[in-house]
Amino acid sequence: MINSKSYRFWTLLLISSLAVTTTQCDKDDKKTKQELITRVVVHLTGTAGSTFDKEFEAIDSDGDGVFNSIDPIVIPAGTVFNCDLHVYDDTKNPVEDVTKEIEKDNKEHLFVFKSFNSGLTISNLNTDDDGAPFGLTSIWTTTSAGVGTVQVTLIHEPSDKNAADPGGETDFDVSFGVTIQ
Repeated sequence: MINSKSYRFWTLLLISSLAVTTTQCDKDDKKTKQELITRVVVHLTGTAGSTFDKEFEAIDSDGDGVFNSIDPIVIPAGTVFNCDLHVYDDTKNPVEDVTKEIEKDNKEHLFVFKSFNSGLTISNLNTDDDGAPFGLTSIWTTTSAGVGTVQVTLIHEPSDKNAADPGGETDFDVSFGVTIQ
């Protein structure tokens, strides 16, 4: 037989544990969810009278984070390009343009570019709603011919968007081969 003190103790313990569990769920639900990304498109458009306008894709066909098909980027020397990135989830029907969600949550994302080609400079990343770097659009400038790579990384919830290592989690990381002719 349960006495009234014991019954009250167990009832309070149960109510307290439910309150703690509910509070913990609320904290986790406030985090921005990471997107499934199966395709990244680099769209380069020449400026100052250039007619160059091409898209280059990286495809992760099974959504495991490994890009198994990456278009080589071949671009002319001595040219300035507007670069627009597009990000998709091809597992959805219809295909989901994840770019819109990333742009809406721009304070929680950062596109990072690393050029390993002496003839290519990437600058003028667009900014988020707080004026910090975001990088959905940028300017690519080629000077001389050469071969190398460009690494494009999307960081989710970076701790410092202006740091060399912005922290956060990687949504995707892909390296495109780049040939400047």
